[in-house]
Amino acid sequence: MPGRMRKHHLVSFLVASTLTVAASASTSALAAPVVGGTAVPAHAYPDAVAVLAADAACSGTLIAPDVVLTAGHCIEVHPVEVIVDTTDYQSSGGEHIRVASAKAYPSWATQFDVGVLMLETPAHVKPRPIAATCALTADIIDGARVRLVGFGLTDKGGSGDNSRLHQALLDVTDGACTDPACNSKVAPDGEFMAGGDGTDSCFGDSGGPVYVGTGARAALAGVVSRGGGPTGAPCGGGGIYVRADKVVAWIEKTTGRTIARSSCTAGSKTDDAADDGSDATNGVVAASDAGGCSVGGAAGAGGGGVGGSVLALGCALRITRRRRA
Repeated sequence: MPGRMRKHHLVSFLVASTLTVAASASTSALAAPVVGGTAVPAHAYPDAVAVLAADAACSGTLIAPDVVLTAGHCIEVHPVEVIVDTTDYQSSGGEHIRVASAKAYPSWATQFDVGVLMLETPAHVKPRPIAATCALTADIIDGARVRLVGFGLTDKGGSGDNSRLHQALLDVTDGACTDPACNSKVAPDGEFMAGGDGTDSCFGDSGGPVYVGTGARAALAGVVSRGGGPTGAPCGGGGIYVRADKVVAWIEKTTGRTIARSSCTAGSKTDDAADDGSDATNGVVAASDAGGCSVGGAAGAGGGGVGGSVLALGCALRITRRRRA
């Protein structure tokens, strides 16, 4: 399934969290799609974007004409460009737009692992609405199915070559995210766990979308954050996803844009604008200043070895490093 990729090398970020998060990084193979998934047809998910830095890659979702939602830890690598409406970020297709500014959610490492990119010019494709909280009552529960889309690795070992967009259906395994690997400061319901048994997000999927619904009615429910499965292979055991509806108010406050939500049934109540990040510590800061995960170990890690220590609640942040040949 993966094609040969010559310019991109993988960095796996390992996060350990109790009341604080410590992290280390290591260099491995390459980067790009979804474990256990299939290639996405052209124009099927034009709002699923490649988020590119000088030497790193993540995924993201266009949620306003000039706003991309991605993972908070992806801000740390300083994205410079997004590619909209592409199924292969190494091809000549898609709309390339420069990043004007980037901000991570305050204390993203222990709260909501999300960040926003303001684009220099609006994209020409239609943004994806965020699923309203009332619409997720039956969608983010144990046993429900969600759709993952992203530019992450397809190999469970976190290696291999690919730059194509992939998709997979995941079963929600912990809708309230009560697992110890979840961020307790946003529990319950700030995150959810999904995937496993060989179907999962992987390195390069960080920040990418998890949709509920199908076709034109699909809405953004989650943002890829980190691995949450049992120890063993880096990918394939399940992942942890941030609930996008929980950070709508913060997104609007940070960007100055109105973000579209999916509709609710008659009489439903929505609370998806409840958290604007104002009670988080240190205000809005760049992820590199937020503490927690740090980039390192590139030159000296060697091969596919893991540099540094992984503490009790370690999970792999699903980001990819790119290096020019």
